[in-house]
Amino acid sequence: MTWLRRGRPGSDGSGSGPEAAPPPEADTWTAEMPGAAESPWWPSSEPIVVGAPTPLFEPRAVDAEHRTPYRADTLIDGWSCGPFTIRAASLRGHLHRYNGAPRQDDLAVAVTEDRQRLVVAVADGVSGAPHSHVGSSSAVRYAVQWLADPAAGRADETNWDALFKNTAWMLTERAAAVLSLEQVDAEEAERALATTLTCVVCEQDQHGGLRAVVSGVGDSGAWVLDEDGFLPVLGGKEASASGLASSAVSGLPRVPNEAVSTSVVIRPGQVLLVGTDGFGDPLGSGDGEVGGLFTAVLSGRVPSQIEFAHALDFSRETFDDDRTLVAIWPRGN
Repeated sequence: MTWLRRGRPGSDGSGSGPEAAPPPEADTWTAEMPGAAESPWWPSSEPIVVGAPTPLFEPRAVDAEHRTPYRADTLIDGWSCGPFTIRAASLRGHLHRYNGAPRQDDLAVAVTEDRQRLVVAVADGVSGAPHSHVGSSSAVRYAVQWLADPAAGRADETNWDALFKNTAWMLTERAAAVLSLEQVDAEEAERALATTLTCVVCEQDQHGGLRAVVSGVGDSGAWVLDEDGFLPVLGGKEASASGLASSAVSGLPRVPNEAVSTSVVIRPGQVLLVGTDGFGDPLGSGDGEVGGLFTAVLSGRVPSQIEFAHALDFSRETFDDDRTLVAIWPRGN
């Protein structure tokens, strides 16, 4: 299948040509190169290609004009705790790697002290807002802290309206600090650091699975993956009457009139996915090659942190946005 094309750098530019030599046996190069004069060939030396690839290039450092403290190109996390197993990654998209912009996506994950509640927040900074990377980072950290507080109650008791209103207020204050102003209004804050925000509160189910409640502002999405494919849970871009998806994004600090939440049960053998549109747009309905890739990587198994991030960093022409994805399994699955 085309999404498994990998190759040795410098073979034919795509890493998939017939002249790409297979990797040497480990005992061969370690015995013959004791001084490590030449790097070994690794399967992950090129991105996974899905269909037509994006061009290969060396990423640029984040430009000084963005006036941001250190911000990594890639964030990777993953662990098991209590009834939960997670893998998470947030990657700077190919466009931002090329033009020197920072990663505008972000995520935060935490488990409560009693290990009975997992909280996840995923955010996608709106591209037109110059400080949206600050907005996304501030939003996910605030939301996770708010949701992990014992006062937030059980998953089905979460006051989502209060969460999003408080996050919006925090972002307005953050915008004032970023802009070096005494105060700003919500419209000024939106222009400066607007961001989507999707959150999950997850608890153990009595039948060995997990119960999750998902809510969000903006077009980041959530899906359940099982043997039947990708079932949309929440979010995603809305299609117009013509069938085309809108690229307009409404994010915090613009607050919806009423927060919408969805409850879902994740049974053993299933995985809950929460991601930004950098993942959701190429995934589509899940029936294509991107869906095939993530079905292979995530179904019936838990990949390593590096394998998870490597899959998320796939190369596919025209899909060059930042990508963030969190996967949640019932532990022991």
